[in-house]
Amino acid sequence: MHNTVLIVEDEMITAANIAELLTEEGYAIIGPAKNAAEAIALCEKNDHWPDVSLCDVQLKNHVRGTELALTLRQRFASEIVFLTAYADQQTLREAFLASPVMYVVKPYTDVQLLVAVQMAFHKIFSQKKMQDSSLLQLTARETEIMQLIAKGLTTRQIAQKTGLSTETIKTHRKNALRRNSISSIPQLIFLMNQ
Repeated sequence: MHNTVLIVEDEMITAANIAELLTEEGYAIIGPAKNAAEAIALCEKNDHWPDVSLCDVQLKNHVRGTELALTLRQRFASEIVFLTAYADQQTLREAFLASPVMYVVKPYTDVQLLVAVQMAFHKIFSQKKMQDSSLLQLTARETEIMQLIAKGLTTRQIAQKTGLSTETIKTHRKNALRRNSISSIPQLIFLMNQ
């Protein structure tokens, strides 16, 4: 598990904002890709396949995001989160064929996006055998921070809520991961909720 998220979004400002948010929250980003061909090429050349793919439904060129999502699931075993402005019945039927973890309708908030990504990682972790959560070693502050992350709060929002700096929040995150020999925050949150 490499905590890797592929972003497939043809609106480059939206894609850049998503990438910035997820990078700030500790995810490894592939992309963004603006169409299906670019997404497949990025996956093939990357050392790690995407654990989760954020995929727009309507993409430029000829391949729809729903078709791409099927390919990403089959070839790269990626969990799918759709990000789209479309909620009509035909689009929903097409999307359901890809068995997405979430279908997030634009405009969405940072919290909604982060929760969708966490849900996708939760699905991945629940399918694997994970260590016993009773063995986790967290301080009270680390537990508080992880609970706020689980609610979808960003590092900045947690800093405002707790009165700590963003760097202190990041340090608590790193310490919690290192002490428990866990590679990602989504995995740690999954284990806390077991």
